[in-house]
Amino acid sequence: MKLETFKSDTKETFVTGNGITVSVYQWGNLEGCSFMLHQDGETMPLRCAASLRWEELDTLLVALTAARSM
Repeated sequence: MKLETFKSDTKETFVTGNGITVSVYQWGNLEGCSFMLHQDGETMPLRCAASLRWEELDTLLVALTAARSM
């Protein structure tokens, strides 16, 4: 068994609007990010969460933009 630990500076970004809060933080190796989308209130406090590489996130953003424009 091998155990490694490292410390890396990362950024975390919070955006709030229309009762929704999104928090995004970059991975320590800068290859992607993880995010959580929360909605205010008690009915559904966590809407979604994911960890994606930047390429996967770009593909998701293009798909969402295309779906919205139709």
